[in-house]
Order: sequence, then C-alpha cells, then structure tokens
Amino acid sequence: MRMLSSILRLLAASVVSTAATAAELSSVTMADDVTIIALGGDVAEGDTEAAEALIKTANDADRLISAVRLDSPGGSLAEAVKLAALIRRAKLPTIVAAGSRCASACFIVFAAGNEKFASYEAAIGVHGVSDKFGHETAQTREATIAMARVASGFGVPPRIIAQMVTTHAHEIAWLTPDDLRAMGTIMTGRPEHRAPPTSPDAQWLSGMQSGTKRR
Repeated sequence: MRMLSSILRLLAASVVSTAATAAELSSVTMADDVTIIALGGDVAEGDTEAAEALIKTANDADRLISAVRLDSPGGSLAEAVKLAALIRRAKLPTIVAAGSRCASACFIVFAAGNEKFASYEAAIGVHGVSDKFGHETAQTREATIAMARVASGFGVPPRIIAQMVTTHAHEIAWLTPDDLRAMGTIMTGRPEHRAPPTSPDAQWLSGMQSGTKRR
C-alpha cells in the first residue's frame, strides 16, 4: 500500500491527463441478465469514484457487477492506477471487446482484471509516459518505470514490460494474441490476420463487428 501511494504521488506530479472530462462510465445489463461496467473514452480524475458508485448501486439492488468492459485510448495514468486497484480489490474480470481498443493508461486497468478477456478483433497496446505537452522528461521516465512496476505487480510478463518502457510516448506497441495470452488473457472470437495499426489514431478498426463472446 505504501508503494502504491508513492507511485500515485509520482504519477500525479509528472503526468497530466489530456482529457477534458471523465470517461463515460455506465452499468449495462446484458441479455443474459449479467451486469457489467462499461468504460469508454479517456480515463480521467473521478472515474474511480464513479465506478465505486456504480458497484454500490448494483449491490444495493442485490446485483453483482460481473466485469468491466473497456474501450479507451488512455488518459490519466494516476487515475488508471487507482481504478486498477479498485478492480483488483473487487476481483472483477476485464474485457476488451471486438472493435474496441485499450491503450496507454487503459492497459493498466485491463491488466488488473482477475480474469482478462480480449477479442481477436480488439487492439491493446502499451507505450511510455509523456507530460501534458507530449514531452518525455526525467520525470516522465520515472513515471514510466513506476507504471512498469504496477503492471508487473499485476502479472504482466517481462516481454510486455520491455515494450512499455522502450516505446516512445508518441508511438504504441500493439500486443499480439501471444503477448496477451502470456499475461493470462483469454482470447475470444475468431483469430484473423490483421496488420497492426500505424498510429494511435489509425482507423483500422472501422467496420469491425462490435461485441464480445461471453462466458
């Protein structure tokens, strides 16, 4: 707990989210009466409290949150670490469905799942930390190392950690199905060969069918 507090202070001091507002968080009841939390957009300050409120509301209604579904390009790393800690405490699975992506700070949230599910038609990636101006500095390098420690604590293997700390903040190392399976991810859907996206904003996901295979 002390190490997590130190990491949060470092991240808060060195990394400022580019998001103007918090991510869109909602509880969704699926066709099979399973309730999940869906997070879309940039992770931002306040998202952890919003997720806690959704869990409490579900519990008060005698329902359990079964998983957290992610579709986010990144955002505030400090908030992502807090949200990841909540997911780990609650022992919630994480999901990245077909047509969705989870990169940068979102990856830390995904890695926290006690079970992890990813579609072959999803994009999950990692990179180093930059400041609010997009620059890499001594502070952001320290933050990248701190992020790597958090990821390692969630069981992310050394190969992915290496990609995280060596990939420039303006680039993304997109993880392969083998990478994801190495960190315990259960792959869903049909495996298909797809060229990796060339940039964080590449439109390679357009036209993909949304949804995920559920247990």
